[in-house]
Amino acid sequence: MLSLPQSPFEILSDEHIAYQSCLNLETVGDSWGTTVVDETAIIFKFSPEIVARVLGFGLIHPPSTQGRAHLARDISACNDNSEFLAGLSYLYVMGVIRIFNQPWSADSLLSEPSINAKKLALTRDNYRCILTGALDVASVDNGLTTAGERMRCTALGHIFNESPTGNIVGLTDAAQEKLEWATSIAAVVQRFADISVVNVHSAQNTFTITPDFHGLFYRLRISLHPIGHDDSSTYEVHTYPPNRNGLYGLPDRVTLTDATGGRIPLPSSRYFKVHDACAKIAHFSGAGKVMEQIFQDVRDLKVLAEDGGSHLLSFAISLCLQGMTLAYS
Repeated sequence: MLSLPQSPFEILSDEHIAYQSCLNLETVGDSWGTTVVDETAIIFKFSPEIVARVLGFGLIHPPSTQGRAHLARDISACNDNSEFLAGLSYLYVMGVIRIFNQPWSADSLLSEPSINAKKLALTRDNYRCILTGALDVASVDNGLTTAGERMRCTALGHIFNESPTGNIVGLTDAAQEKLEWATSIAAVVQRFADISVVNVHSAQNTFTITPDFHGLFYRLRISLHPIGHDDSSTYEVHTYPPNRNGLYGLPDRVTLTDATGGRIPLPSSRYFKVHDACAKIAHFSGAGKVMEQIFQDVRDLKVLAEDGGSHLLSFAISLCLQGMTLAYS
């Protein structure tokens, strides 16, 4: 978790004014105290300094300039109200970051769409992990490619782990009323990333990866940071904590190539850009750990806790009704 740096934005710009609100909230520290009415509400599981850092790093590392402009206006519209700022931060954590930090179940990976998507990704990626170049063992055994290089089992990776559908649960009534534009997860993703519809099994959203790095990717411990122009297929490999490439056995940079000569599209650099932004915001702010703890608490929930249990139970029931996964590993 990192403290917010000094404002990198031009003085008197909308972004600078919004960022100052984040800096002010960060000084409140790790407890809401008397600044909010009901500290047991789910949105206040994220402390003032984490809320400030989610919003502040969201301004510094947005996936699009339009997303930064939307976020700046939304922060300023909260008028330094703690409950509204907590609600806005919660929307970005549970509406955007969560859909990347969501493990796939065994059943979903064995579904027909997933199996077909893996075949396409393997063909396009030349039967290799896009990060390490390791050959897919099954493809060698089936005669689709030849041995002679290092071989590994591979998995189908997804950039967006689920389509941005459904609603975000857990906002207080006051925050929900203030942030009335956030009617769905799709609305938040559209506002921040300028992406409306994602087919999770499309070639643009899938890639070949070895299982060890698959786990790191969906837990936002590694990300691909696009470099160059918007259509570039070259990425810096970032780790969280940083500078672990050597320890993981990862290159500093990768260039994705299409072995089919354009028949199967490469993974979308726009999708990777959103994933990269979410990885940075989640880890720099500390929100990723809090989010995982919330889902761990939900999974372990046996009886109502005396302090805040009713909020947690209501949150868990709402997630189950929407069919969301509660287990993190």
